[in-house]
Amino acid sequence: MTWADVRAEDPDVFRAASNGALLLVPAAAVTVLASSLAMETPWIHLPNWLDWARGLVMVVALVLAIGLWIWSLILLSLPGDARRGLAIAGFAKARGLHYSRYGLPPERIGILLAEGRGRTPSRAAGLAGSSPANPSLFRAEFALWQSAGNTAPPMQIAIAQYSGSTSDPKGPRNTFRYLQLALPRRLPHLMIDARGNGGLRSMLSGTQKLSLEGDFDRYFSVYVPAGYERDALELLTPDVMVCLIDHGRSWDIEIIEDRLVVASHRAGRSSDRAEYTAMLYFSELIGAELGHQAQTYSDPRAERPRSQVAEAGRRLRRRSAAWVTAAFFGVVAVMLAFPHVLGWWLDR
Repeated sequence: MTWADVRAEDPDVFRAASNGALLLVPAAAVTVLASSLAMETPWIHLPNWLDWARGLVMVVALVLAIGLWIWSLILLSLPGDARRGLAIAGFAKARGLHYSRYGLPPERIGILLAEGRGRTPSRAAGLAGSSPANPSLFRAEFALWQSAGNTAPPMQIAIAQYSGSTSDPKGPRNTFRYLQLALPRRLPHLMIDARGNGGLRSMLSGTQKLSLEGDFDRYFSVYVPAGYERDALELLTPDVMVCLIDHGRSWDIEIIEDRLVVASHRAGRSSDRAEYTAMLYFSELIGAELGHQAQTYSDPRAERPRSQVAEAGRRLRRRSAAWVTAAFFGVVAVMLAFPHVLGWWLDR
């Protein structure tokens, strides 16, 4: 996608970028003012009648400088975003898919998409996941998806950007590229953590870790609800494991209810070509392999074994935040106490 294509499609983004470049001048000037007042340098002198408000002026100048820098950088990024969107739209059109700058927000279920601790919300199968009672905590940007009427798309690939507040639950990443794929039925909660990128082992209890045959454990750590180990082996057949190793070894993969979620830490525009292509191909392969296992799966513990999963298998158990906090403060206490203990020992 050339810049000429972008100019022909959306010339306004270049005018906006020009305004962003002009904003750099006042942003730099206000930054110099804030720095001068903060360091009490002789570059800029306030009038005597305003000297009493030096602190207030410094704070206002600092906030204004930050706002100007952010706004100018946003305007300057618009041509690049437009070019990125046009390239992804062309990729989607060539493959019979749909593209939108903002897709359907991913459903707030599971670990990757920051579901609250201990929550097992009920929902109608196939409905869009962002509801007033359980709104999504992520925006879906640069979304490539299959059409499914007014329901959640059976497949969507997009960039997830965290949009929650500081008090909302957090996932392992605030920004990531994800693939969300519909499964034929609800399945037990499984987390397949890629060992190469880390990040999830601190969130899940080690007692739920399941060891699998062959080389699979070299690439992934699998977490399964207690008592569902045989179910996991039924779903993760050798064909499924080979597919994961050959095509998804760098991604974290979660099976949650009737969805498969794949998360990649490569979310920048430089990785668009490789990741969109790889995820689309992976969705075809894993959809065929895992979809077959899902269709034949049955949970004898559930009231309706062919369509439900019992309560014990719906969610993995998270690590207790209290233990993590206690461990952190314990390490800090040891570090602070070590010099005193060492001095006491040497002075004995």
